[in-house]
Formats: sequence, C-alpha cells, structure tokens
Amino acid sequence: MLQELRFRICTTHPDTPMMLHEGKLAQEFGVSRTPIRQVLQRLSFEHLLETRSGVGTVVSTLDPAQRDLHFSMLSDMLRLCTRCCVPAFAMSTRIQLATITELTANPGEAPLASYFAIRTQFLDLVSGLVQDPIAAEAHAALHWRVIRWRMQAAREDIDAAFSAMRATVAAVSAAQTPTALLADLAAETT
Repeated sequence: MLQELRFRICTTHPDTPMMLHEGKLAQEFGVSRTPIRQVLQRLSFEHLLETRSGVGTVVSTLDPAQRDLHFSMLSDMLRLCTRCCVPAFAMSTRIQLATITELTANPGEAPLASYFAIRTQFLDLVSGLVQDPIAAEAHAALHWRVIRWRMQAAREDIDAAFSAMRATVAAVSAAQTPTALLADLAAETT
C-alpha cells in the first residue's frame, strides 16, 4: 500500500490536486482504516501529504519555481550526511548496489515503475548509510521531493531519465566508501 501510494503521488503532475480518502483507500486495498491511517501518517511524515482543516488529506503541491532549490537542498543534505555516515559498506549495501546496477541496465517491461523502484532503492540505500536518525529522516523527506520531480521528467522522456541514472549508477558503483557514494549522489542532484 505504502509503495503503491508513493508511486501514484510521484507520477501525478505536481500541479494536479489529489485527495486521499481513508474510506476509499481501505476499500480499494481491502483493509480496515487503521493500516490506511498508518500509511497516510508515514506519507505525511515524508512530506508527500498534508492534512488541511476542513479539506482532508491532500498531496503536497510542488511549486515549479522551487524545483532548483529542492535539488540544491538535497545536494546540500547529502554532503552534510557525509559527516555522519557509516565508515564502510556492509555486505547488504553492496548487494543493494549490485541490484540497482542490474535494474538500471535492464528496466524490464514497465520502465516508469522500474525507474521509480530504483530511485526509491537509492533513497533507502542512502538513508541506511546515515548514522544520525534525524539527518537520515531529513534526507528522506528531501529525497522524496526530488523523486517527484524526477518522475515528472521520466514521464516525459524515460530513455533520457534512464541514461542519466545509468551515469550516476556507474559513478556510485565505483565509490569505495559511503562518504564517496554520498558525494557522488550529491553531485548528481546539482
């Protein structure tokens, strides 16, 4: 449910109003309202949603005039995270990197969904490298906003989006330390 709603939010144009109703979502996913509330709380924590008094739960809008600022803020946060990341890669991180490399090379039958999945794996990978929980959460919120922008570009030209991501994956895969990986990702966001 969580990943499906993230995908919907990230593939919807930032100017398109989108309401999320607990009851309708519970019906759609065949669950009670409690897990839906938990998912909506997580999405709100990631700043993908906001609750407006008298309106309900809506997808946070993105202002195109702020796009460059959003990328710059993520880049700055990734650089900040180099100061509080793990000193070396764990085996699970290396496996994640290998998976990302393979998925980027072979996106499969649904390239937009694959692009989204790879971007979210990058987010999870980076958050797992950051030792400070506050910095990790701040990174995740900023990263989700940039993923939304990247998904719009991918919808317009998926081949160009994958081409750019393959270059990033090549640089990141060559990184010998978590600090170098974060610095490579920071360079991608500028």
